[in-house]
Amino acid sequence: MKKYLSLLLILISFQAFSQKIPIPGSVKRAMSQTDTVTIRNHIAYLADDKLKGRMPGTEGYQMAVDYVVDQFKKIGIQPGGDPGQYTQKLILRKSVVNNATAVATLKDKNGNEHSLLFATDFLPYPHPMSEKASGEGSLVFVGYGVDIPGLYSDYDGVNVKGKVVVMVAGVPDGIPASTLISHFSSPGNKMNTAFAKGATGAILVNPAVPFTNPNPTLQSNVALNPEKTTAYGRGFVGNLGFALTGSKSFLTGLFLNSGKNLDQVLVDIKSRKNSSFELPFTFSAGYTNTHSEFDSHNVVGLIPGSDPRLKSEYVVHSAHLDHVGIGRPENGDSIYNGAHDNASGVASLLEIGRVYKNGNAKPKRSVLIVMVTAEEMGLVGSSYFAANPTVPKSSIVANVNTDMPTVIAPLLSIVPLGAEHSSIMGNVKFAADYLGLEVEKDPEPEQNRFVRSDQYSFVVSGIPALHIKYGNKSNVPGFDMDAFIKEWRAKYYHRAADGMDGIFDFTAAKTYVQLNFLISYSIANTLEKPRWNPGDLFGMGSN
Repeated sequence: MKKYLSLLLILISFQAFSQKIPIPGSVKRAMSQTDTVTIRNHIAYLADDKLKGRMPGTEGYQMAVDYVVDQFKKIGIQPGGDPGQYTQKLILRKSVVNNATAVATLKDKNGNEHSLLFATDFLPYPHPMSEKASGEGSLVFVGYGVDIPGLYSDYDGVNVKGKVVVMVAGVPDGIPASTLISHFSSPGNKMNTAFAKGATGAILVNPAVPFTNPNPTLQSNVALNPEKTTAYGRGFVGNLGFALTGSKSFLTGLFLNSGKNLDQVLVDIKSRKNSSFELPFTFSAGYTNTHSEFDSHNVVGLIPGSDPRLKSEYVVHSAHLDHVGIGRPENGDSIYNGAHDNASGVASLLEIGRVYKNGNAKPKRSVLIVMVTAEEMGLVGSSYFAANPTVPKSSIVANVNTDMPTVIAPLLSIVPLGAEHSSIMGNVKFAADYLGLEVEKDPEPEQNRFVRSDQYSFVVSGIPALHIKYGNKSNVPGFDMDAFIKEWRAKYYHRAADGMDGIFDFTAAKTYVQLNFLISYSIANTLEKPRWNPGDLFGMGSN
């Protein structure tokens, strides 16, 4: 019966998208009039030196906010932020560990204590919710620290309530998708899982990464709710008493008197052989943190739906408005303008909004265009919006994220990161077929791009989401697009060189706008709301 139900759901999902969405002539004309000059002008303004890299908390970022609000008004997009506003206010908190205060102690069963060394044995994660992070408990080794429903759990057979877990970086073999590998290997996911299992503290060890700096600056960034009781971000959000990274020598020392062989255990957990066990130690740690706060804003525009019932549901377009500000000088230039990352994404969303309005598109569902803050600080603005949207959270049906479109060559194929987990893959294929684009698998799964941009914030909130990236197809015989992209990225990504004098293909930018518009337009006009694929691991926490 269960297999029959799963098959039925799949058939319903395909049937729901078997009918192509009709595109009115006015919408087709608006799409054809996507203006590459306007796109270029948006990028040029946002990447101008006077904005000084759009770092949140600076005058340059506020100039970017004001520019987007002004463009929303000119296009005719309604306010979608805080009541009556185009902006959603949030508090950004930076937390820095006071290194001199960091202490950690091991105690064996005989009561012998051993003080661990800062930056040799351990480094603290900044605690965003407490000036004093501390905790103690018996140690439990939990392999990779992952809990993957229906596949594998390092927590089977061990009780970690009130204890300190020790885990290693990575994931076991056999996880079926690169997006899932990225998700379950994320330190933030591991910390959240440890907290959910009742741990009081966590120590994450990456045996392949040595400690090299004796006095590092340890900083993290989160968004806070107005009451400052909850933190939002991709990493450690302060739900454990403390969190540390441990060195390989620390891990080796724990195993010396454990009766276990570390090398063999690492081999076993890689092959999904649960090897979790209690270690013969009690562990305590403490350190202080310095917090600083400032206000920032997401910018939210609304295109109301036309269907009396469906207009209360929302498709969210997102792009991050921030960049990294002023940094280390390169060839005499210290302003990191972020023309591609992500002025081009913001420009794309502004032009998508113009297509909706100029084409009198009247989508059945409402569309939100959200420019988020602090993506470069750890997906902070999108984490806050996805958890605290300006519309009822349960009414958001999908997210279409735009980050660094990389429009540097003809756009002939695309990689829809995350779409394979839900029915929105049908919307992608509809849009790609209309434009004559090929759909490819992620050519660089090792980059973990799925957890590195704002669609991930929506996914962990249970909302189907995707992020369209460039594919590798070329119309030049013998041209290696993959090698070209990697060479380009090395020169421009998070570099001062990412300005308007770099490489742009604005015809590709026009295609990218049309593609993302068609994806959201088809979602907004399909009666059946997007659904996770039956049994999909991301969908298990959905609304």
